Amino acid sequence: MNTSINANSDKGTFWRTLRLELRRAICSTRFLLGVSMLLAWIIINAVETAKNYNNAVFIGVTGLIRLGLNGEYSTGPVLLAISTIPYAFSYLTEKDCGFAQQAKERIGATTYGVCKAVATAVSAFLMSVVALGIYIGILSAIGIPHAITRPLEVQNTYAQVAVTMGPGWYYVIEAFHVGLVCSQAALFSLMVMSYVPNTYVGFLSPLIGFYMMECIQMILSNWISSPLWSLVTPRRLFFQQPSQDPLFSYIWTVAMLIFMGTFFGVSFFIQQGKEHIE
Repeated sequence: MNTSINANSDKGTFWRTLRLELRRAICSTRFLLGVSMLLAWIIINAVETAKNYNNAVFIGVTGLIRLGLNGEYSTGPVLLAISTIPYAFSYLTEKDCGFAQQAKERIGATTYGVCKAVATAVSAFLMSVVALGIYIGILSAIGIPHAITRPLEVQNTYAQVAVTMGPGWYYVIEAFHVGLVCSQAALFSLMVMSYVPNTYVGFLSPLIGFYMMECIQMILSNWISSPLWSLVTPRRLFFQQPSQDPLFSYIWTVAMLIFMGTFFGVSFFIQQGKEHIE
């Protein structure tokens, strides 16, 4: 009976902690700052290509989303750094002031680590979804059409679903995709800061990791030539698609992003647990 009571108590503590972490992560000025910066990044990317209103009307909402979320234009993959803003730095702040150690002693290192990682991932995910939703709302308000008038241009792309199932479904799959990209970037930053406790390192680490992965892959692809390299190219996974088959590309991309985010989250959990023991 005591075991059952302790189990229920542990579950209650976990869910209370998780709710608190999520509330702190989402109901904050940092979250709003992240949304604002991500929205600005999307708009800058789209304007860089669309140039003027008439071109924007010609491209349509679907095309402007594709342009806005493409990390090759204008400011590059800054989205990855922006993803750290909502909550990735909370662990470092709490560690520096001693709160993290006290929290681990009170609720347990497991509960603290898991809740911190989940809140970081969820806040980054929601930040991107909110920013993209506002972007679509702005485009609708200024009269940009949602319908695709040139279906041939979106063949073999994720936007093909806007032709077969409607633009709304395309918005959903893009929101989910960019949300996972932001979540894994935030978790990567959290993991790095658990090893290197520095704010600037945490902010820039997703960008550095992105370019490092590209450099390593480029070197390896020069040694070993294979079409399979496209399946693990970070630029294709984060901002484009790894193959000509949109369904396979999306399933593969989602699986890879979830795997990466899980790996980063578990690595953070293990490292912060070691700090508690020490």
